[in-house]
Amino acid sequence: MKKLIIGITAEGSVNLLLGQLKHFKSLGYKTYVMGPLSDRSAAFCKNEGCEHLIINIEREISPIKDFKTLLQIRKIFKEVQPDIINFGTPKVSLLGMIAGAMVGVKKRIYTCRGFRFEHETGVKRRILISMEKITSSLAHKVICISNSVLELGLKNNIFKKEKTIITHKGSSNGVNLDLFNPDIKKYQDVKDSLIKEYNLEDAFVFGFLGRIVDRKGINELYEVFSKIYNSNPKTKLFIVGPFEMTQIKDKTLVDKINNHPGIINYGRILQDEVPPFMMIMDVFVLPAWWEGFGNVLVQASAMGVPVISTTGTGTVDAVSNGYNGILIPVKDEVKLQEAMESMLNNENQRITYSQNGPIWAKNFNRETIWEQLDHVYKN
Repeated sequence: MKKLIIGITAEGSVNLLLGQLKHFKSLGYKTYVMGPLSDRSAAFCKNEGCEHLIINIEREISPIKDFKTLLQIRKIFKEVQPDIINFGTPKVSLLGMIAGAMVGVKKRIYTCRGFRFEHETGVKRRILISMEKITSSLAHKVICISNSVLELGLKNNIFKKEKTIITHKGSSNGVNLDLFNPDIKKYQDVKDSLIKEYNLEDAFVFGFLGRIVDRKGINELYEVFSKIYNSNPKTKLFIVGPFEMTQIKDKTLVDKINNHPGIINYGRILQDEVPPFMMIMDVFVLPAWWEGFGNVLVQASAMGVPVISTTGTGTVDAVSNGYNGILIPVKDEVKLQEAMESMLNNENQRITYSQNGPIWAKNFNRETIWEQLDHVYKN
């Protein structure tokens, strides 16, 4: 029985692994998740039937604490003796690849979910690039979760092309098309309830779902929506997700959003609650600067919702421009307004993108991704 350890830095990353550990357990693997202790990660491990290997890890760079975490990971590797480690997100991946090399783990895989250095400058950018290079050099394989991540990594000499692999058309875990299925009856009931609760019967709803941070384009979205709302008060912006204040430069943004008459700030929801919320949206908007891969864009498409996003890393791979949505340049408020107004005023366009969305989403079926991962683990 092969022992497989998946490593994460933050508890929220379990959303990127839903179903995967359970699947590999069914294939005969002994599965583990290595990450910080939390109710969320503990519940995930219980549901997936995997063992939780608890480590203390900081998200930001902290040399002394990071060294202690490295020793902790090395100790766990010696005790468990895994055959395969697959780590994603920069911090835990760096420490995991170093520890794995130190104890001689047979197969070390780095799942590259995007590059944090993209929106950094100066010394911090150079440090982050160096971290990526070390991580990649110590990995036997680097899984890039989108073509644009691969291209950016090659451009910055992070890794060699012959060491990399892309899982099918992108994404690290695919999309659960059984969950994101607009024909499920209970979703319609939740949708109707939300529409009634927030008086959306006659509204045109733009939607955003995800962590509320600068790099998701939330500031641009707020500014553009405000202009659209001023000329069309029947428009609404329905925001679902948590504010992460450490990654928001303008701290007044929360008050701006909460006090705007056209914006509904719903807050955080669980992954299995997402589908009916998407169904209340006429258009889904994610003007992100970059992603590893825009999973949420595929999820919206699967629910038959037209999408607007950017040509940034990761998002460009998640939308077929002109087929199921519109792609605009990063941080371009003029183009964002044009795209949102185009969707608002062109019903035929929305219908076409809505019909094409589920067809596009089939490219990212999670079972296809898992099959490829199994192939990587065995070869």
